[in-house]
Amino acid sequence: MRIETLRKITFAGPADAAALLLWGGGLVLSSSYFTFPSETLHQLSVGLCSAAGAWWLISERLLHGLRERFVLETKHAVRSSEILIAPDDIDAQENALLFGYTVDRGEPLFISYNFLMRHVWILGQSGVGKTVLGTNLMAQQIAKGGGLLFIDGKMNAADLNTMYQLCKWAGREHDLLVINPGNPSTSNSYNPILYGDPDEVASRLLSLIPSSENNPGADYYRQSAKQGITTLVAALQETRLAYNFIDLTILLLNGRALQHLESLLIRDAPSSPVTHNFRLFLDKYKTTSAKGVDIDVNKLRDIFGGIAGRMYDFGTGTFGEVMNTYTPEANIFEAIKANKIVYVMLPTMGKNEQAQNFGKMVVGDLRTAVSWVQAMPEGNRPDPPYMVFADEAGSYVGQSWPRMFEQARSARIWLMPATQTRANFEAISKELEQMITGNTWTKVFFKMGTYETAEAAANIIGKTRQGAISIAQNRGHSASGLELNVSPVKQQGDSSALGITERDEEVYRVHPDQLTSLDMGECMVSFGGDRLYHIRVPLISVSPTLQEACGETQVNHFHLPSRKGINLFSDINRWLSDMVMNRAGNEE
Repeated sequence: MRIETLRKITFAGPADAAALLLWGGGLVLSSSYFTFPSETLHQLSVGLCSAAGAWWLISERLLHGLRERFVLETKHAVRSSEILIAPDDIDAQENALLFGYTVDRGEPLFISYNFLMRHVWILGQSGVGKTVLGTNLMAQQIAKGGGLLFIDGKMNAADLNTMYQLCKWAGREHDLLVINPGNPSTSNSYNPILYGDPDEVASRLLSLIPSSENNPGADYYRQSAKQGITTLVAALQETRLAYNFIDLTILLLNGRALQHLESLLIRDAPSSPVTHNFRLFLDKYKTTSAKGVDIDVNKLRDIFGGIAGRMYDFGTGTFGEVMNTYTPEANIFEAIKANKIVYVMLPTMGKNEQAQNFGKMVVGDLRTAVSWVQAMPEGNRPDPPYMVFADEAGSYVGQSWPRMFEQARSARIWLMPATQTRANFEAISKELEQMITGNTWTKVFFKMGTYETAEAAANIIGKTRQGAISIAQNRGHSASGLELNVSPVKQQGDSSALGITERDEEVYRVHPDQLTSLDMGECMVSFGGDRLYHIRVPLISVSPTLQEACGETQVNHFHLPSRKGINLFSDINRWLSDMVMNRAGNEE
């Protein structure tokens, strides 16, 4: 038995108290100050008391771990609560997912969809098993015919192959959609701003701008930008022309393009309130000169410059190849309705800022989809519930998250963000961190990278009251008398005392030190705030035989009906000449 195991042994309860009293009593009786009718009776009394107390302490405390050795290897003797679904309850397991096996008894931990729809939070440092657990759950979800959205914050080509192979193993390779702006050759097309009402589209775009809650000046420009984008998107939708990121970028930064859109509205919808609102909006930026009426581009840039620059990133380069489309193959709302498997790959290594903004855009699109699914008849909502696994969510978390956790359950959608630290949510706001903590029924804690995070996780798991017994034994000898007294008679005394006290104290159910020293694949699962499971997560791997049978990853492309777009980029020279004239006027 290891020394650290001995250090963790605690004594509590009436049985332990009686054993300690017997053992201590044997020590007291062994003193020469107690007299017995015979030496044999003396030794027998001492032996019985000491043996009875020692037997209990050794067998029930010191050897307890040896008698009930854990099934799976671990350094931490944390007992699991009674499992939720029995191993032989096949019917219940059909409506649940397996998270892992308890370390103490080796029993499977299944969690039903009813509880998964209350959401899951995975917390742990990089490389300790978060993605392994996510892959395990996604494989089961795919095999059950369910749909999922996987936002991968650490894009890896091997992960795409694994996802494709899992889909093909389940006979669902045609349900896989890939959104990979880092490599357009292995991506479906995607345009997250084409659908939704103007307010919804504007909210998605504004997720690209940092929060301005504590900055009144920045908040003014943010609200102005929201009003302008809402008006602009409403105007585009009124023309019934599709649009994409590069179209919006040109409109936000170019006067002639805005006047072109105004002319389309006057021609096609002269009496529409949308046309009137758009013309009133443009009047704020119009100037009159000898050359006629122009748009003050500098004023536009003051309001839209920041967001226009971020949209330009999405409309050019590899992002533009994926997202400059009027007939996108990937649509998150339609994917949820059809139980599709959507794999979003964020190129965080090479294009970190763009990848983070893109992740926020996808989450904004998801939020709109959740609201639309809520409005569907209950019988048409996803079955099994739709899974959203947001891996490394800390890099693209935003203010739009809390509302999703509140509303997704009624849409039969369950969320499972995985983060490295609690600070990933606190960086946005303390309220967001509290909202995630309060709205996730199941919390999975892997090895923690910082003691602060481990301590916060230990507090979430909770504490328990435990009795603690302390024993104090004192012996003393005293002698007194006058130093000049020649008499041999002096005052002498011996004392012996044994004190045992018991008290209740609060202790961590799982200590922060234990959370910082878990093995890879080992975790603590807090369920509902009162149940605790110490489990190991099985590693799923695709065999070489299956890899060979699956072959190269194939992205599903679809022939979709063409849709006419405003297509401002095709006439770019016309807008560029306007920009040149504006620049020349400023130089004069």
